[in-house]
Amino acid sequence: MSALHDETPIIVGCGFLGKHLAKQLQEHQQSPLCIVRSDQSRAALNTCGYDVYMFDLDDVNAAIKLELKQHQIYYLAPPSNIDKCDHRLDYFLSLCEKNPPSKIVYISTSGVYGDCAGAWVDENQPLAPISDRATRRVYAEKALINYCQRYDTDYVILRVGGIYGPGRLPIQRLSSLTVVCPQDAPYSNRIHVVDLANICYLTMVNDISNEIFNVADGNATTMTDYYYKIADFAGLPRPPCVPMSEAHTKLSASMLSFVQESRRLSTKKLHARLNINIQFPTLESGLEDCFSKQI
Repeated sequence: MSALHDETPIIVGCGFLGKHLAKQLQEHQQSPLCIVRSDQSRAALNTCGYDVYMFDLDDVNAAIKLELKQHQIYYLAPPSNIDKCDHRLDYFLSLCEKNPPSKIVYISTSGVYGDCAGAWVDENQPLAPISDRATRRVYAEKALINYCQRYDTDYVILRVGGIYGPGRLPIQRLSSLTVVCPQDAPYSNRIHVVDLANICYLTMVNDISNEIFNVADGNATTMTDYYYKIADFAGLPRPPCVPMSEAHTKLSASMLSFVQESRRLSTKKLHARLNINIQFPTLESGLEDCFSKQI
């Protein structure tokens, strides 16, 4: 473990993942500061006993009263949808120029690899984003690395598959979904939010710096399998499916953007560098946890 364990952890964009990370930090005798953008988020976190600061990263004219010193930063805030850049990250890093943090753990996406035709990909895979949201993450990764090199700040970038967990399953949307039939469905990757929070913590407090890791449970399936298993656990009808040849006319725009990419994330580097015990290594084990907690 590094000396970072004694620093104040700041969670920027403390939403679904951030709440689980904050809980885990408290279990390790750390008191996180959670940065959120809404009164609703602040109230929910205050109820849990966390120290919360409300600040909107989209408002570059707002006066921030928080003094950012040599802290450890978990940056979880997504980019805005303005263009193909990440103006929120740019703004936040500008606020840190006077007192650069000692280390930043940044949550990126496996979407930066684009479509890999179902192949296993490691961190050396060339970046070829297809969607605008993935292009923003490529921009953010480069901006973060440039900042950290300029200000001698350590970083860890986590390229994460789909995040799920209690309270974050598309049960209400099942009745309106159409998916690609199983035989045509492309590969996708997932990680339970509890495991991701643990990985965030471990990559921060261990002596790991200036590294990029793929993050997933290591058991890639398909988006169709994901929806089918959720339906089965919930006792609901499985959503209808169409062949891939009809996907462009039958699937929603958001679903279509996901099925146009297929890849399986190799997590060998993550396991080689960290002593990680994945608590939910399969979708079935993760869903059992979700449904046991009255999602």
